Amino acid sequence: TSGIAAAAYGIVMQLYAVGIVVHVAMQGTAAALVSKSKAENGTSYARRVAKGGGLVGLFLGVAQFVLMPWILPLFSTIPSVHEAAKMPAVIASIMNMINGPVFVGEGIMLGLGSYRDLTIVTALSVGSLATLLLKTPLGNNLHGILWCKATFCLIQAIAVVTHFLKFSPLAARKTRLPPFRWRARRGKE
Repeated sequence: TSGIAAAAYGIVMQLYAVGIVVHVAMQGTAAALVSKSKAENGTSYARRVAKGGGLVGLFLGVAQFVLMPWILPLFSTIPSVHEAAKMPAVIASIMNMINGPVFVGEGIMLGLGSYRDLTIVTALSVGSLATLLLKTPLGNNLHGILWCKATFCLIQAIAVVTHFLKFSPLAARKTRLPPFRWRARRGKE
């Protein structure tokens, strides 16, 4: 029923939020350390934090997945809610694994001042999330909505890692992005 699904979703989002709190802390750390690293003309902080973010995400996701049988009863005593929360909890575990590199990558982009690129990454991810929710059957149930959010996280992860490895000032072999210029319409200045 919808009440059981709502309870399951609430539980899963509370568990997911624990990971988000840790990831946001890693994001802030990355932004601060990369700014310092940039000022010192070095990249060691950024590379260490990037590796750490991946490891923290992996740890959080695996811990959430492994501890799920003991965590779910803390939130509800109703067996049908536990059953309804199992698959969404697995999806949330996957999202926490993906979010390690995402939040650290975003922090690195903030520390580098790559605001335009971060905005583009976010816009692409949000566009994909909205499209999946509105134009596919995934938006009709709890599992589908969480898979849409996981896809959003995955697109962000791919984009921020690609930026770090290929386009950022810290990239080993930097590929230049074309400059963005506003063009005035003809006749309107």
